Amino acid sequence: MVKEGLYLELLFVGLVLLVIMLVNNIFLYKRKLNDKISFMLFAGIAMSIFEITWTLFQRKTGAVVRATTYVAISGYCVAFLIFVALLNHYLVKNMGLKPKKRGIIIAYVIPIVVFGIFCASTPWTHLVMWVDANGVSNEGILFEVVFYVILFMYVFMPLFIAIYYLTIGKKRRRDDAKIGANLFVFGIMIPVLYIAQVLFIGEKGDDYLAVSLPVSIAIMYLVTNMSTHSVLDAKAKMEAVEADLRIATQIQTDALPPVAPEFADHPDINLRCSMDTAKEVGGDFYDYFELDENRICFLIADVSGKGTPAALFMMTAKTIIKDYAMIQSSTSEIFNAANARLSENNDAGMFATGWIGIVDTRTMMLQYTNAGHNFPIIKRRGKPCEEEANVHGFILAGFEDTQYKQAEIQLKPGDRLLLYTDGITEAHDINNELYGTERLMKKIDETAELKGEEVLQSVLDDVNNFAQGTPQFDDMTMVILSIKE
Repeated sequence: MVKEGLYLELLFVGLVLLVIMLVNNIFLYKRKLNDKISFMLFAGIAMSIFEITWTLFQRKTGAVVRATTYVAISGYCVAFLIFVALLNHYLVKNMGLKPKKRGIIIAYVIPIVVFGIFCASTPWTHLVMWVDANGVSNEGILFEVVFYVILFMYVFMPLFIAIYYLTIGKKRRRDDAKIGANLFVFGIMIPVLYIAQVLFIGEKGDDYLAVSLPVSIAIMYLVTNMSTHSVLDAKAKMEAVEADLRIATQIQTDALPPVAPEFADHPDINLRCSMDTAKEVGGDFYDYFELDENRICFLIADVSGKGTPAALFMMTAKTIIKDYAMIQSSTSEIFNAANARLSENNDAGMFATGWIGIVDTRTMMLQYTNAGHNFPIIKRRGKPCEEEANVHGFILAGFEDTQYKQAEIQLKPGDRLLLYTDGITEAHDINNELYGTERLMKKIDETAELKGEEVLQSVLDDVNNFAQGTPQFDDMTMVILSIKE
C-alpha cells in the first residue's frame, strides 16, 4: 500500500509546478498553446489530475466512485501515452532528424488509439484495469504485458536518444552539445525518480507505482533548460546582430566625409556638417568634394525608411551621385542621371529626397537642384532668414524619366545657407508638437554671429531641449555653408 498522504502532497506540488510552467511557457517564453512543449505540459497536467483523482477514490465503494476511478485510470493511461509520444518526437526533432509521417503513425498514433480503445472498454473487459468490490484498482492483463513494455520503452527512450546525441549525433551538430547534455540528464531523471519514489513512498508488496510525479519533475527540468537555452541562443544572436550593426555604423561613418572640411585653396568658403542617427545606421547622408580648382559640390539627402535597408540604399545613392557629379556639367544633369540609375531594378521601392549645389568660388554663384527635399534656409547678412524655394522637383528613384530643373543664387560675404533633413523640423515633444521650420529659422537668426559648427550644435541642442527626452524616430542631418566676410 502506498503512503497516500505524502504521495498526494507530492502529486499536488507537481501539478502546481506544471501549471506554473505552462503559464511561463505561454506568457514568458512566448510559445503558442499548440506547440509541442505546451502540449507536453497539458499532458503532464492531465496525468497529475487523473492520478490525484485515482488516488483519492482508491478503496472507496459505490457506482459513481467506480465509474470515476475507471475514467481516471483510462485518462491517466492515454495522457501518459500522448505525453511520451510528444516527448520522443520533440527530442528526435531537436537532434536534427526528420521522422517520416508513416513512422510517427506506426510508433505513436496507432498505439495511442488502440490502447485508448482498450481503456474505454476496460470497465466491461477488465483488459487494462479493474476495480474490485472494495474499490481497489487492479492491473489487467494488457496493463501487465503491454503498458509496462510501452512505459519502460518510452521512459528510457530519452536516455538512449541523449547518448546517441552526445556521441554520434554530436559530430553532426557540435554547436548543440549543450542541449544533448540536458537531454542526457533528463533521460536519467525519470527512471531515477521513479525508483526513488518506489523506495521511499511505496511499501512492501507494491508492484506498481504510477510515474506522473517523476514525469512532472523531469518535464519541468526539460522545459526550463530548453527555454533557457532558447533565451541564451536568442541573446547570442542579438549580440551578434548588435556587433554587426556596430560594424555597419562604423562603415557608414567612415563612408561620410569629415564634418569640418577645410578647403585650402578656397579660404572664403566655410562648410560644416553634422549627423545624428535615430538608429545604429541611418538613411540620411551628406557629401562634398571639389569638382575642379574653382567649383565645390555639396549635397544632402534623406532615404525613405530607417535602419539597414535605408543605410544600404544610402551608400548606393551617395556613390552614384558622386560618380555622376564628376562627369556632368550641371546639378540638374547630375540628378537626371543619378535618378535614372537608382530607378533601375528598384523592386524594394526605396527612394530618397535630395538637394545638391555647386558653388563657383570665383564668383560665389551657387547653382542648385532640389529633388523633393526640404527648402534650404538662407541667411543674408543683416537680414532675417528665409526659405530658398525657387526649385522643387520630384524624389530620386521615383520615376526613371524624371527631369530636374536647376536655379542659381548669388552669395555674398556674410551670407549663410543651411541644408537639413526633416528629422530636425519634425522632431516632437511630449505633447506631440513639432519643432517646425519657424523655430529653426529663429534659431538661425539668433546664432548669426556664431561659427558654422557652433550654429549646428546650437540647433541640435535646441531640438533636444524642445523634445524634452522624447525618443525621436528620424535621423537629424545638417549642412551649413558660410561665406566669410
